[in-house]
Formats: sequence, C-alpha cells, structure tokens
Amino acid sequence: MKANSKRHIRTTKSFDHLIPQSVQKDTVIVGSGKAKLEDTLQLMQLVVRETLNDTTLLAKKLKTNSVQDTCKNIWSFVYQHIQYKMDKTGIEQVRRPSRTWSDRMNGVDCDCYTVFIGSILTNLGIPFKMRITKYGGKHHFQHVYPIVPTANGHIIIDCVADQFNYEVPYSEKRDIIPTDKKIAIEGLGILSGVDMADISLDALEESPIPLRKVIYPKKVYPHCSVPTEDVKLPLINKSGRVLSPFRLDDGKQIKTISPKKDFNLFNFLILSGISVAAGVGVLKLLTRNTKSKTSSARNKTRNASKKKQHKNRKRSLTK
Repeated sequence: MKANSKRHIRTTKSFDHLIPQSVQKDTVIVGSGKAKLEDTLQLMQLVVRETLNDTTLLAKKLKTNSVQDTCKNIWSFVYQHIQYKMDKTGIEQVRRPSRTWSDRMNGVDCDCYTVFIGSILTNLGIPFKMRITKYGGKHHFQHVYPIVPTANGHIIIDCVADQFNYEVPYSEKRDIIPTDKKIAIEGLGILSGVDMADISLDALEESPIPLRKVIYPKKVYPHCSVPTEDVKLPLINKSGRVLSPFRLDDGKQIKTISPKKDFNLFNFLILSGISVAAGVGVLKLLTRNTKSKTSSARNKTRNASKKKQHKNRKRSLTK
C-alpha cells in the first residue's frame, strides 16, 4: 500500500536488542500476476509458524495482566515504530518479523503488519484470526488485519488505522482462523490493501464510496476541474494534511465537510473575454450615438445659417 503521508516513527534503539538482525535476504515475494489471496494468506500463516523466535523477547516485553491491555501495547508498538507503505500492485512481499523490523523506516504493507502481530500473539498464547475485508462493494478483498476473539466480541489490531480497536466500515469481511490446512477463499483477488488511490479509482469504476470528497487547502489552486459529486478523491484539510478514513477523527470530518468549488482558469478567461467584448461593444455604441448627435447638431446649424443667408440675399434684392 502506498501511503499518502508518512507517520512520525519513534526511535527504536531501546528495542533493537529484542529482535534478531535481518540478513536482508529473507523477504518472500509472490511474483507479479500470481499474488492470489489464498497464496498470500497461506504464506502469511507459514511465516508466522516458522519465525516465532523473531518476536519471543519482544512479546514478553509487551505482555500485561490483561488481554485487552496486551493487545493495546502491541498495536501502539507497531503503529509507533513501523512505517506503513503499500506493496506494488500484483506483488506481495510477506516479510518475517525480523525483516519487517529492518524495513520499519521505509515501510511495510498490511500483510507484513499481520504477520508481525500474529507472531507476537502466538508467542503469548493469545488466539487470533486474520480478518480480510472488502470496501465499496469490490469483488476482491483489499485489506487484512488481526482480531482477537473475546467473550464480548473481539479486539481489533489494525495498525493501518490511527485508532486502537477500530476498523474502517467494510462492505464484506471474512475471518480466517490460522491453520495448517489449505485455505480456500471464494472471489480470488490480490491482497493489495486499501489506500487513497484505491478508493479514488474504485469510485470511478463502480458505485461511489462515501469516505471522502475533494477539499483543497486555502491559497492552493489546482489546474484541474472540479470533480463531480460521484467521484471520490483524496481529502485534504485546511492545513494541507491528507485525511484518511483509517483515522477516527478524520472519518468524522470526511462525513461533514462539503466540497469546495475549485478555481477554473479556463472558465475565468472565457468570462473575462466576454465581459471585455461586451464593454467594447457598449463603448462603441455610446461613441456612435455621441458622434451622430454632434453631426446632427452641426447639420442643423449649417442649415439655419444657409437659410439666414438666403433670406438676407432676398431682402437685398428687394431693396
């Protein structure tokens, strides 16, 4: 997933000794055009099972007396210390935890988040499921994150979202229990995650997704025309920061902010040209009227003068 804006990642020196150093050759890549959902999910579970040593010490550090607080510690740690970045379309990079930690400043995708968190939960003996979700009625699944079942429901550990125990409303979901068996999921697709560009393109292809509208910051005048109400593109607030449905507070703004009309230079020039042409026409008309009045007055004066001269001549002849 390609993020529109990067998070501020905290220093990690105090945790480096808890995670084995990556050899930079342990990223498993499913080739372009072959990143089917079943393959990705199967690979994620395999990596979790075979690389538990990567998070053994870290898991002990994040453990508390309650499952709720432990899950919150895990979410906070991953969110604050591992950058988020989308994989290239059609290519899924399923990293083991040590490689994710090595790539934390550059960023990893939602599937690597899930492997990292799943490894910690497995080390702590906390059962979890992998939730895959669709948005806007899409036919393929777009996102994955761990959930921990509880007596009252479940705890969400989605580190793409900016809120613990929060998930973006989805159009469809499936909860996958980690198992050694082959996974079969209906509706094959690429697990590419959900980002601004995905939702923008989805809005053009299918029914609009009510997650965002275009708001431009003040004193910024894009050269493109204003999108129609049916087109949903990345939302930018007054400060210029990109808003995301994965942020709880931003979600409220996205629902309430109305689109602002864009400045259109082409239309402005057309209207200006029409106004100038109209002004010139009026000026010419006024000038013509003035000239015609002046000419008429001169003609009257000349005619009166001629008549007077003619009368004078008659009088002189009569005498």
